Amino acid sequence: MEHAGAFSAARLVHERVLDFESRTLGPQHPDTLTSRNHLANALFGMGEPAEAIRLLRQTLEDRNRVLGPAHPDTLISRHDLACALDGTGQHAEAVSLLRQTLADRARVLGVMHPHTLGSRDSLGLALDGMGEHAEAVRLHRQTVDDHIRVLGPEHHLTLLSRHNLASALARQGEHAEAERLLQEVLDDHARVLGVMHPHTLASRDSLGLALDEMGEHAEAVRLHRQTVDDRIRVLGLNHPDTLTSRTNLASALARMGEQEEAIRLLRQTLADRVRVLGPEHPHTVRTRDDLETASAAWRAARRRQTWLRPSRR
Repeated sequence: MEHAGAFSAARLVHERVLDFESRTLGPQHPDTLTSRNHLANALFGMGEPAEAIRLLRQTLEDRNRVLGPAHPDTLISRHDLACALDGTGQHAEAVSLLRQTLADRARVLGVMHPHTLGSRDSLGLALDGMGEHAEAVRLHRQTVDDHIRVLGPEHHLTLLSRHNLASALARQGEHAEAERLLQEVLDDHARVLGVMHPHTLASRDSLGLALDEMGEHAEAVRLHRQTVDDRIRVLGLNHPDTLTSRTNLASALARMGEQEEAIRLLRQTLADRVRVLGPEHPHTVRTRDDLETASAAWRAARRRQTWLRPSRR
């Protein structure tokens, strides 16, 4: 259900199953721990990252104790926790967990197992978040090739790897190649998964970023506006991805010279990120810095307008 974006329905189902299994099987039964992990992922998808990370940490600790640190289910919990941390800007801890999980999955499951490839792809994302773009691109290129060989070119995980490669290329400054790949991935995501699937929306948002870097600000603004509206409808107003799209829209508007609307959006996003993520979260701090930069640029523009205004004789 999460893959269709039905996070609220998934949460209700997982809460009921978790409650039933906790009462009938016990809170430490492997099936109960699986349900708790599913609930945590649904919560993250709904935009409740703090509670999701708390549950994922608890489930990882319990699976380590009940199943052992190398059990495939324990590795799932460790991978999911790392992805949640990376998704909320805690890249260093995510990289540490993902390096460990990638090594363990390669040893336990094999280097070409889809779960191993998933951990390699996620490690690339976390490294990209830390600014290690060249290493991220290398990992994503390798993972795209392996996903095509193992799963086929149109499997949703292959499409996700292609999207991640394109995004890493954009951050490395390879905007033309990134724009071409993102347009291809956006078309394939829309055809295979649907135009409103969260992965399709992510590809559209990343395409907007690449176009913005190439100077095509008007088209970037158009894509970001559409993505903000669609993510609100699919994920909710306060989901971290929705807030990211709103920040990206503000950045594109600022580059177009629409400083006042950009500042309004950044103020709104800052308030929401403080409430959802906390005042010291990396994403909150970045939004606060962006707001200060945009406000300073707007004040400087106003001063220039004052200086250039002809004096009355």
